[in-house]
Amino acid sequence: MERFAGRVAVVTGASSGIGAQIAEDLVRAGMVVVGVARRVDRLQAQAASLAGLRGRLEPLQADLSSTDELRRVFKWVDDNLGGISVLVNNAAILSTVPVPDQDPAQSEKLIATNVTAVLIGCSLGVDSMKKHGIKDGHIININSTAGHRVFGSSGGLNGSAVAYCASKHATVALTKGLRADLQALKASGFKIRVTEFASLITDDDMILTTKDVSRAALFVLSLPPAVEITELTIQPTGEFM
Repeated sequence: MERFAGRVAVVTGASSGIGAQIAEDLVRAGMVVVGVARRVDRLQAQAASLAGLRGRLEPLQADLSSTDELRRVFKWVDDNLGGISVLVNNAAILSTVPVPDQDPAQSEKLIATNVTAVLIGCSLGVDSMKKHGIKDGHIININSTAGHRVFGSSGGLNGSAVAYCASKHATVALTKGLRADLQALKASGFKIRVTEFASLITDDDMILTTKDVSRAALFVLSLPPAVEITELTIQPTGEFM
């Protein structure tokens, strides 16, 4: 991680859970982390708690279901901090409402947050790397094991996660496709790595914690630039899904 010290990372959904843990660990590794979330008060409290470490957390409020808000985030980073070296697309909405009962407005918000924001975030992140000559950038798309199977009403969850699963399947395709599109930049010396993380944090006895996922994220980032972990599935020991 030493080569990333002093450089910029953007983490979405950084006010709680996996996003908050990854943001904290990147600050401890010496990065300038832009934490993006709707609940800016939580981000500000976290930034204060991390004061004095090698890096720092820059809180930035935004509703990522809005394309205009997303563009504002990346413009702010460009204007104030420069190029992005690490982008962690983590923000997501979980719905357990069966498809026939979905409210159209909530469905639109779910797709806007879970799919559109990731797609546009990847595009703007790569643009930032190209603009600032960051040839060893890394994009991590935090996904779920729901991106590799479908949890319907009989899938063991409290409700139906079909809409959520559909959005997470899109993340799998997007991440793989992005890697293919980035091949066009190799001739210019850009070797931007892309990783899809699939995990599921449950309340079972053998629990997977946010720290477990964050440790894995930092491991992937810390590997030599010539090594790219394209997909990483993290499950509790003994879990079969």
